[in-house]
Amino acid sequence: MVQTFAQPRTPKYMLHEQMNPAPKMLGVVLVLVAMLALSVFFLKRFPVPVTMPLSQQTLTLSSGQQVQLILYANSRMNNHILESHATVLASALMQCRKVPWQQVYLSISHEKQMLNISMKGEENGHFKLRNLKASDVERHMGFFSQQWLAGVNLCE
Repeated sequence: MVQTFAQPRTPKYMLHEQMNPAPKMLGVVLVLVAMLALSVFFLKRFPVPVTMPLSQQTLTLSSGQQVQLILYANSRMNNHILESHATVLASALMQCRKVPWQQVYLSISHEKQMLNISMKGEENGHFKLRNLKASDVERHMGFFSQQWLAGVNLCE
């Protein structure tokens, strides 16, 4: 028995030689442009709502330093609780000689269980943020003492 081995025949045209990459690239570009157009359309048509502060007040400390106290509320139900906490915090801050923050933000959770105090300031040209969360604030309303403010670095 004699075996003959035939050389494999190469196809007349290779697959990569037959396809022109320009239409494929054009299709990708068209899909990207369509996605961008849809994104712009939906951003313009359905803008993201901006939450405005409930109230804003500027506190002037005995040293002459000014601190903004800004309140945010996500529902009308918590406004009176938030405002009462803000009054207590404002009077405690007014007793401070110096505060390392330019802005203090106050908000309360929807279920009235968590008080959020966010502070924003600048020190030596560096931006700094601090966030404090106090739980079960309904029962412990008077925790804004000078000792507590100094302990959490809200007061110097």
